[in-house]
Amino acid sequence: MTVTEITQIGKNAINDENILVLFGETITPDLLDVSIVQKKLGDEMIQLEKGGELIFGDQSYQVNGVGPLANENLNEIGHATIFFQEEVGVIPNGIYVTPEKLPDLEVGMKISYQ
Repeated sequence: MTVTEITQIGKNAINDENILVLFGETITPDLLDVSIVQKKLGDEMIQLEKGGELIFGDQSYQVNGVGPLANENLNEIGHATIFFQEEVGVIPNGIYVTPEKLPDLEVGMKISYQ
């Protein structure tokens, strides 16, 4: 299991779409408004796969699909796009999870990848 901590929530990061954009602390300023910034706690590699779990605080989500670049991008720059939907799409950087409801997020909250 790999754990990160939310350090910043962009003012437009949470909206009516069931999507969250995650980035690490090397995020460029033009993406700050629409992103959730996370900091890795420890050096374990993120290895999400179908059937895994993504946990925001105490809110648990089932992983239904992981794009071919998602784990690599999460480990290198902390970036992935999380889609809260049943259908698995084709976004190379996407992580598809259910239930189809955004988690309640706050700065300091832990995200667990397992």
